[in-house]
Amino acid sequence: MDMLPLSEEIDLLKLLKQGDRAAFEHIYKAYHYRLTGHLIRLLKSTDLAQEVLQETFIALWDHRSMIQVDKSIVPYLYQIASNKSFNIFKKATHDQKYRAYLYPILEQGYEQIESSLYQKEQREILKKIIDKMPPRQRQIFVRCKLDGKTYEEVAAELHLSVHTVHTQIKRANQLIKESLIHYPDFLLAVLLSASFAATLN
Repeated sequence: MDMLPLSEEIDLLKLLKQGDRAAFEHIYKAYHYRLTGHLIRLLKSTDLAQEVLQETFIALWDHRSMIQVDKSIVPYLYQIASNKSFNIFKKATHDQKYRAYLYPILEQGYEQIESSLYQKEQREILKKIIDKMPPRQRQIFVRCKLDGKTYEEVAAELHLSVHTVHTQIKRANQLIKESLIHYPDFLLAVLLSASFAATLN
């Protein structure tokens, strides 16, 4: 659905700020599809997206007195949704239910996550995870992923089969996915970036 004309939205926000439920419902109908799409791209789960969507609009109603009525509500809605999503990621660090939701997110978004993890700004996170790897796995991972060597080159250097190198890299990637649950701020930043990029394409 297209965005409301700003003048119409401002009128609705003024009414919402006064506690007008009809204005609230109008804003919900105007933007819940757009926000749901963003949340599904981000969370890779319709159930989680619906949960966060509901919490987002509850927060909008509860904090309606703080709404700025001279500009669009859309960035504010996205900010609330992002904060609520961050809470989901934080819950996954200690709640098995949310952790089960998070694993598919890691699987589907791993290419983007891995690419960001290798950037200079995130090397501290990567180093902490690498330090948890068994020595041989760490050696193989560093040579393949950080030094840019092929599986064949690493296998020859370490007198291993290519299959062994492949297996160790697969296990290392699994360890990374499991470890990243403890870095919710990093995960959310990467996935938000990917979600907004998809919106623009």
